[in-house]
Amino acid sequence: MATAGSILQNVRVQIGDPDRDFLTDTIGFEWLDAGQQRFCHKVLALDEIKDYAVDARQKRYDLPTNCILPFGVNWYKNTHRKLEWKDPSEWDRYEVYRPFSLGNPVCYSVIRRQLVVGPAAPVANSATALASGNQSSTATTINLTAASGTFRTRGWMINETSGEVVEFTNVSTSTITGCTRGVHGTSAASIASGDRFREVDLQMRYRKTPALITASTQSPEIPAAFHRYLEQYLLFLAWRARGDKAKADAAYTQFEEEEERSKETISRRSFEPRAVKDRRYRAGSPWPYGDGM
Repeated sequence: MATAGSILQNVRVQIGDPDRDFLTDTIGFEWLDAGQQRFCHKVLALDEIKDYAVDARQKRYDLPTNCILPFGVNWYKNTHRKLEWKDPSEWDRYEVYRPFSLGNPVCYSVIRRQLVVGPAAPVANSATALASGNQSSTATTINLTAASGTFRTRGWMINETSGEVVEFTNVSTSTITGCTRGVHGTSAASIASGDRFREVDLQMRYRKTPALITASTQSPEIPAAFHRYLEQYLLFLAWRARGDKAKADAAYTQFEEEEERSKETISRRSFEPRAVKDRRYRAGSPWPYGDGM
């Protein structure tokens, strides 16, 4: 995966600026950020997941600072339900007629940079459990003491000390197994005895803004396969800033071609068949899985 520094260096070589007299890191980072923003707008929006543990009677949850638009919210407490979007104008009516209702919410909205669920509020806190003993950041089985609630057989949990989100596939009396560490944009971290884990009962999927580039060692957030897109965009900006219209026009033409190739690549990936054909299939057979023998 290319870093910001390696992308800038490639552009410096092409414009004849090996000593960074013209294309400084400050300018380059600014241009890289602009390129990422354009990529997310024109080619592929970046998605992320935010996990929430819930408290009884709490209906409002802060949005991540990089959130542009929530596009899916799932409720897992007591029942698995995909919440429906409701226009914010309807929430005044909900608050008036059902201010103290408890249970499982059925819809969501966004009001003042907060995710709002309702009309019912959670009836109880998310289940919790304490870590039993110190454990490494790579452990796929996490030992627990007696839990104050019952975790689902599979799902996610949050370490309230480190902020790490852990995905798991099975639960026993004193262990969580099949763990995938540091999911959904969090980092795997060592676990100290007594760290409290809370179950994820509310999960939001959202479009996000890419993180600003602040260091040469940092990699852009857009997928590595499309870093060439950023390089071509920077090359166009560099020639334009230098006042070489002919080279700037040529670079922009190449950039537009790169943008179209990127869109086509994304489109092909979206339509790739997900099902794998049965190995018994034979050409000319009237049945998709052979002759049924």
